[in-house]
Amino acid sequence: MRILQINKFFSRLGKFQTTHRGGILLAVVLFTLLAGAGILRFEFTFTNDGWFLEGDPAKVNAEKFRENFGNDASVVILVTAENVQDSSVLAMRDTLSRYMLSNIPLAKEIHVIENSSKTEALLHLSLERYRDPGEDATKVGRAVADLLERPEFKSDLWDLNAGGEPYVDVANNDSTMPQAVRSVVIGVFIMIFCLAFFTRSAFGVLVPFMATAFAMASVFGICGWLGVKPDFTLFTLPMMLGKALIVCYSIHYINSFKKAYGRLGNREAALVEAVTETGWPIFFTVVTTVASMLSFLFVEMPVLKIVGTICAAMVFGVYLYVIILVPILFSYGAKNDCCDKPCKGEGGRIEKCLGTVGERVLNLKLPVALATVALAVASAVGCLGLKVNMDYVEMFGTKLPSVERLVKLMNSELANIYSYNVMVDFGEPDAFKNPGNMLALDSASSGLGKLPLTKISEGKARVMVGGMTEDFSMAYIHVELKEWNSKQVDIDMDSALALVRRHFPKADVGVEGYAVEQSSMNNKLVEGEIKSVGVSFVVIAILLIISFMSVKTGLIGMIPNIAPIMVIGGVMGIFGFSMDMMTMMVIPMALGIAVDDTIHFVNHTKLCFERCGDYRESVLQTFRDVGKSMVSTTVILCMMFLAYMVSPVTIFFRVGLLSIIGLSTALVADFTITPVLIMLTKPFGKKA
Repeated sequence: MRILQINKFFSRLGKFQTTHRGGILLAVVLFTLLAGAGILRFEFTFTNDGWFLEGDPAKVNAEKFRENFGNDASVVILVTAENVQDSSVLAMRDTLSRYMLSNIPLAKEIHVIENSSKTEALLHLSLERYRDPGEDATKVGRAVADLLERPEFKSDLWDLNAGGEPYVDVANNDSTMPQAVRSVVIGVFIMIFCLAFFTRSAFGVLVPFMATAFAMASVFGICGWLGVKPDFTLFTLPMMLGKALIVCYSIHYINSFKKAYGRLGNREAALVEAVTETGWPIFFTVVTTVASMLSFLFVEMPVLKIVGTICAAMVFGVYLYVIILVPILFSYGAKNDCCDKPCKGEGGRIEKCLGTVGERVLNLKLPVALATVALAVASAVGCLGLKVNMDYVEMFGTKLPSVERLVKLMNSELANIYSYNVMVDFGEPDAFKNPGNMLALDSASSGLGKLPLTKISEGKARVMVGGMTEDFSMAYIHVELKEWNSKQVDIDMDSALALVRRHFPKADVGVEGYAVEQSSMNNKLVEGEIKSVGVSFVVIAILLIISFMSVKTGLIGMIPNIAPIMVIGGVMGIFGFSMDMMTMMVIPMALGIAVDDTIHFVNHTKLCFERCGDYRESVLQTFRDVGKSMVSTTVILCMMFLAYMVSPVTIFFRVGLLSIIGLSTALVADFTITPVLIMLTKPFGKKA
């Protein structure tokens, strides 16, 4: 299908919008109010339960443990002092124990241990079984956080550090929430600045800002109506993505409008032409970005399915509000009002500069191709060092006070962050009344103490028989870890299962706990990233082939978009950035966004070729016509993700940095290898 034919549809759409603008505006406002009302019901989730599907072994074993032993979660408070047996410290410990039992929800019993040097005392609070895991864990964690702030537990004579999954989750949320809000607010100011700078118009700032507010209200409101609860840590991604794309779509449209306005001198005619010229490429960039975000539906992790769907909905919602509100609201005003002075097409300095860049690229086709191959090889080597590691400390960074305290806790003699339980289930009563089984339990415990990651305190392995069911059919062994290493944790737990099964060949042996959940999430991230990138790549390639009605042109459009994927992977491997729940979203997101510029470049080149029939002139004309918008949108996107880089939270910083690297690489690839490929393959047919 020829681009000129497709543009006729968008021309009719533009005329319809300007003719029925009042009714359309009223419908948009009513829909936004109805959808946005759901924000009152909107909630986040703060627990790890959303990372596992029903039937997942980690979730099944956790439920089995809770049914038989009450709760696998607990709370620990480490007291550090010169002498934990000092009378004032002992008095505080006694008060602290009573407070924990009476004020922490679901408190069961407290066990206290001390190290031999009397510098540490660990208060371990076991918990009753959760009735509502998400709500109860948050209440427990909040109670512990409030405890640490009480004046009677603060003194220069001692230091308190808390741990346990409920507290860690709450401390994480308390630390990251202000940083997330800060990044979002900075993003708003960056959005306003970019709109003001690139549009040089109060209307050019106000209308996209209004579209942003309407789109976010609608998407999050619908989430509220449907009861969809996204993970808070990942929640900022759809917000930042929506703000960035709404600016980009608006810039493409407004730049086209200003050029047409300067040539035609008629507002409505210029608006129709802007919709005609930009409608198809913007729509198709939306489709590819949405497809990239929806690739997370193939990941076996509910949290990522939800965030991917919300991101896709945000992209589509942003597009609808831009394509509706920007043309309609810009149509208000005098028909021959010339207050907006546009850049005159090819006469602008930036356009001339980009035309020169295009000429040099076409004159250096071979060096460009060789440089591209060299970059691909270097990136591939870097990708070999890529690893997945859901380490809490690495993810959030020690710049956060809460993480710094947890590091002290983990480095102490008595406390830890990560642990797991090995369950032995005979399925018949009185099995552990058999002396042979009890001896086997002790022997298995000794073996688990020799695994590489098992914590050793004062020469003793932190391994213990944690408990038995009332009918003596089932028991578990509790193992504490000295540190987190994703690869070694998998090896240790596989070894633990094999070891315990050798001691109990007739029993059902399973493993569960915080370390098991983290390890399972690690493995799912690897599988999920491969699926997400693979699905994104295939779907986008198919969409490009359909868009350009040519296999050759579609595949040409995909080649430059391999560059940001490989460079991001190479940078992560070279600098030791682990893949985690946020950074894994960067590659599919960058692919979905990066292909936008490719579509604009190839689409406009094909349109110019249909008009003039000359490849070189078509490519150079594309540099002059859409090059400025491509640079502008990439700069805007990079500046928007720059808001993440001011955060001390490591995962936010890395998402910002990697997004900027990927988007910049995509622009360079579209300005270099894309025109070279077009000139070498001549995908639009013979020269006229």
